[in-house]
Amino acid sequence: MPGAMQAPALFVVAACLLKLCAPGLATSKGHPLPVPLKEGPFFPRPAGSHAPPGHGERPPPPTAEPSFGDYSEEYDYNHPPTKLHTPGPPRLSPPLCDYDFCQHLQVPCSELRRASGCLCPGVSGPGVAPEPPSLRAIHTTETGASAHWCAPLSTVESYQLRYRPAGGDFVSGPALNSTFRLTAVTGLSPGQEYLFCIVASNWAGSSPTDDGGREHGPCRVGRTPSRQMPYAYVAAGLAAALVLLVVSALAWHFLCRRKKRFPRGSLDNILETEPGLEGAANSSFRNEEQL
Repeated sequence: MPGAMQAPALFVVAACLLKLCAPGLATSKGHPLPVPLKEGPFFPRPAGSHAPPGHGERPPPPTAEPSFGDYSEEYDYNHPPTKLHTPGPPRLSPPLCDYDFCQHLQVPCSELRRASGCLCPGVSGPGVAPEPPSLRAIHTTETGASAHWCAPLSTVESYQLRYRPAGGDFVSGPALNSTFRLTAVTGLSPGQEYLFCIVASNWAGSSPTDDGGREHGPCRVGRTPSRQMPYAYVAAGLAAALVLLVVSALAWHFLCRRKKRFPRGSLDNILETEPGLEGAANSSFRNEEQL
């Protein structure tokens, strides 16, 4: 039968193909996979290789910690920079600069930093208009006033004191450099109420003002005392009148005593005088006169 004869032929062909094939690999017979060689000092990676490092390769050294001396004047006392935790001894940050916002003729903090490497407080840059200064005190006289203020956390090029009487316009004083914290003005009117404001300026603009009602704000209300000259004239006149009255009373008293000590020509005065240096009175004189 043709179908029955073809089946043994197929088995024969398959057996021949199995004999001709190569023997199986070790993995096909159940043996374990070979262990790869480890890279080490005796087996370096070839140059230019981008393969990941092996277990025996050392990691690259850590980067150096940033220096605290590189911080600029915009350092913030309240929010210091975060230090990187790297192995090794701890490093101390530089001290804060001895900078007083309210001291007159205060040296700029940038100069203190260059001299000692200290850290300055954070301030806004020259491209931002300054924040308003804090006007601490106003002292007035009859025709003048003096002001004391504290600097803002801003870059300041100059200060200026502006003032105006009640219902009037602002008058600006001279421009002062950034180290000033005191100034004075003259030419005010006695007995007048004024609004005084300190204004900080830089290349970007000037600080705002208010009505003087805010505590620690840039403005304050002050009143000059009334003129004291009329009261001085009245006091001087009263003193002169009192002195004249006392002198007149003393003069009248001495004149009266002088007239009483030296009697002249009157019989009654002679008879009434007591015996003394002027002599004794003649008691028989009156009797003789009557005869």
